[in-house]
Amino acid sequence: DSYFEKQDKPAVFLVFGKEVIVDNERFATVLSRLPKLRREVLLIYYFLGYRDGAIGRLYGRCRSLINRRRDVALKQLRKE
Repeated sequence: DSYFEKQDKPAVFLVFGKEVIVDNERFATVLSRLPKLRREVLLIYYFLGYRDGAIGRLYGRCRSLINRRRDVALKQLRKE
């Protein structure tokens, strides 16, 4: 899948003071189109390894809302 091919210039997303580096330009572009909270939830979950409950505590939201935001973001990514 072309999502996982490396690019010359990685994209850097800053989430809660941590840098998340995305090596694939196409994937980074699609991520940047997401609303901020959805993008951050995906980055924190998949790149930083946090679970929904921990992410919910970061944002002051319940675990189920974070799970829903992640699911909606993934559906949106799949459409792109």
